[in-house]
Amino acid sequence: MSSRGNITLISKEKKSWKIRIELPRDINGKRKQKSYTTYGTKKDAEKFLTEKLRELDTGILIDTKKMKYSSYLDYWIKETFNNLEITTKEGYIQKIEKHIKPNLGNLYLEDIKPLHLQNLYNKLLSSGRLNGKGGLSNRTVISIHRIIHSSLEQAVKWQLLIRNVAYSVEPPKAKKYKANYLTDEQTEKLLYVAQSTDIYIPIAIAIYTGARRGEILGLNWNNVNLEKGYIKIIDNLCSTNNGLIIKQPKTSSGIRTIAISKTLIKILKIHRKKQLENKMLYGKEYKDNNMVCCYKDGHLFNPKRFSAKFNELLIKYDLPIIRFHDLRHSHASLLVKLGVQPKEISQRLGHSNIGITMDLYSHLYDDMDREVAEKFDRLIQIN
Repeated sequence: MSSRGNITLISKEKKSWKIRIELPRDINGKRKQKSYTTYGTKKDAEKFLTEKLRELDTGILIDTKKMKYSSYLDYWIKETFNNLEITTKEGYIQKIEKHIKPNLGNLYLEDIKPLHLQNLYNKLLSSGRLNGKGGLSNRTVISIHRIIHSSLEQAVKWQLLIRNVAYSVEPPKAKKYKANYLTDEQTEKLLYVAQSTDIYIPIAIAIYTGARRGEILGLNWNNVNLEKGYIKIIDNLCSTNNGLIIKQPKTSSGIRTIAISKTLIKILKIHRKKQLENKMLYGKEYKDNNMVCCYKDGHLFNPKRFSAKFNELLIKYDLPIIRFHDLRHSHASLLVKLGVQPKEISQRLGHSNIGITMDLYSHLYDDMDREVAEKFDRLIQIN
């Protein structure tokens, strides 16, 4: 075989082969090798050796004997993140840079043990917040565990590791999410106090449709039909490190048509007229994105800044401190009170399956079922 690599039969019965590859000598001129074990025919082993030599020539082959986990993560990101959505990619990288590298980055890839991971998860749960105000949520730590698990699993596939130690670690259990929502009176108050602000329209759309923040801020007038009374959700406004982008919802069920009430139609008609007036007023300075929700000069809302403004509004008028996303839950709770069936609510909210709807709002349906039982007692009475 080539002087750059050789093949040795280990076991004829198991059809296993030892592959050795000559790596470039170190700075002291010391010889370096890398070994692999493969299974199959000799032809398969020769093919494997040829591929590894090609990787060596193109700079892809890595010597992991002295590779730090931080360096491996950089390589893993470069080789596997290309097909991820930009927001997903940035979310992963943020967790890697803020939580994984600072705690595990200096360990050599092959030296990472289950105890290292378990200690990390315990630390993140107790004091993981970078502002020093306590620990991260169970869901965030679970997400970090999945990133670590995925990176080590790929290292096994690349034959850089023999096993994935993340399998031996127990991540925290996800706490069941309980949706927050406003009462009828609080919802009416929010609509009233928001009328004098520049975030009134997004709030109104959220309350009347249950659409998500990005779906509302990405709503284009081309997808609004005020005559027939519906909006189409096909875009999602997202904030990235390189600015704002418009992308489609994550799932096909997220692309949907939502019927809107006469009240919301009236609100949007008034808003559209005012928007056209602003366009004339600002002239060339107006940024015409044809978006339903924007500032007076046409510029788009930044989702993160928008949420901050929403929080400021709640504080100012002594309303419960909820996320903007919780207006979606408020809408759903009103639909349950109106007796709307779970399947219809699921379709309106764009859930991928009805199970999500039932899991989020099962307690509301329990309350409705109790009312049904009490009504039945009033109807059928035994003396």
